[in-house]
Amino acid sequence: MLSSLKKELLYGSRAVLRDNIWNRRLLARLRSHETLTAEALLALQQKLLHASMQKALVALPYYQHISADFGISEAACVLREAFPLMDKQTLLANPRTLYPHAGKRRPWEAIGKTSGTTGTPLSIWRSPISVAMENAFIKRHWSWSGFHDGMRRATLRGDMVVPLEQATAPYWFYNRYNQQLLLSSRHLVERCADPMIDMLERFAPAMLQAYPSTAYTLAQLLERRGRTLRIPFLFSASEPLYPHQRKLIMERLGCQVMDMYGMAERVAFATQCEYGEMHINPDYSFVEIIDEHGLPTTGYGRVVGTTLHNLAMPLMRYQLSDQSRWKPGSCRCGRHFPMIEAVTGKLEDSLTGSGGAVVSPSVLTFAFKGVSNIEKSQVAQVGREQWQIRLVPGAGFSEEDGRKLIDNVRTLVDPGVQVDIVLRESLPNTEAGKFRWVVNEWK
Repeated sequence: MLSSLKKELLYGSRAVLRDNIWNRRLLARLRSHETLTAEALLALQQKLLHASMQKALVALPYYQHISADFGISEAACVLREAFPLMDKQTLLANPRTLYPHAGKRRPWEAIGKTSGTTGTPLSIWRSPISVAMENAFIKRHWSWSGFHDGMRRATLRGDMVVPLEQATAPYWFYNRYNQQLLLSSRHLVERCADPMIDMLERFAPAMLQAYPSTAYTLAQLLERRGRTLRIPFLFSASEPLYPHQRKLIMERLGCQVMDMYGMAERVAFATQCEYGEMHINPDYSFVEIIDEHGLPTTGYGRVVGTTLHNLAMPLMRYQLSDQSRWKPGSCRCGRHFPMIEAVTGKLEDSLTGSGGAVVSPSVLTFAFKGVSNIEKSQVAQVGREQWQIRLVPGAGFSEEDGRKLIDNVRTLVDPGVQVDIVLRESLPNTEAGKFRWVVNEWK
């Protein structure tokens, strides 16, 4: 009873904050950008970029050597020539100069925490307007399928919907404020699957939000039962979506898949349109694709992004581990949003938990949120229902940090796996120079 009341308060308060008239106006403004010409979009982006750069010069001592004397039309050129590339390690190494107010967060700023696929915890401070804008950008993507507030949607992501130890249905919660059915991805296993599938069939959502891995697991469970669902659209995010996953998902869920590419740092946002093309949203951030020398390239290169809306903590030329390349030409959808090829670069294996259930790497990141004093981490499967969490500890790391991490795995990820903490001096990259955060050494 108490748990249900907490959920009612949580989703009710979210609805008040996210679904008010101000947020509807933000969405309407973003939707109007879809009809802008390429020239008008560029002008809008340059204006937003200039404002973000000026804020960085004022608020972040890291850039104090750069002159603020440049106009809107010069912003992109100045960014490339004067602002150095940075990444997560740069942020972690310079907290007093790359975080505003000498590293002291203001009370009204939200904290975005992530370990990401590099396994290194990071906190980003977010302004209230940037949080609202993020929600509006996501809803704009939904609108490309015809979805709007008031229509039913189901969610199969990392939400802690019901306790892990719950052994009987319901494995879901109905958020009546948003007509949203939240299902527990931790219970997406053989013994719990039938009531979840039946509930999805009865609920008949207009769209499903899911990680690619959780949607694929659902599709596999349907295939083994000889069943299908009819969900018009799947909006996937947070992980790479592989062709074999997409094929089975479309077959068993009866849906069109519309993928989204984003990250906790919110420096790039790409959305798949109704014609299957991935579009960088130029009114969200300023995106570059660079080669190994840091120069712009039309081939495959690293994705680099600069925030346009989070003036609480603007990130300038933030380099990601992901790779893509620009796709020339125009799209049949008619939007003048630049196109990119499918994003690659997230090298992850999959792990299995108790009962042989596949555990999403995105769900694994929940275990690291709120855990401090870790420089680098890696999660490895070393046996049936046996994981190792390998850590390069920070200076302040203690046994308590390790215990908290294990407790988080048991309460937020999977209570049935054996977890051991192994401390390492270093965690090496692959021969290709990339780092695997999740590795399966037992296959």
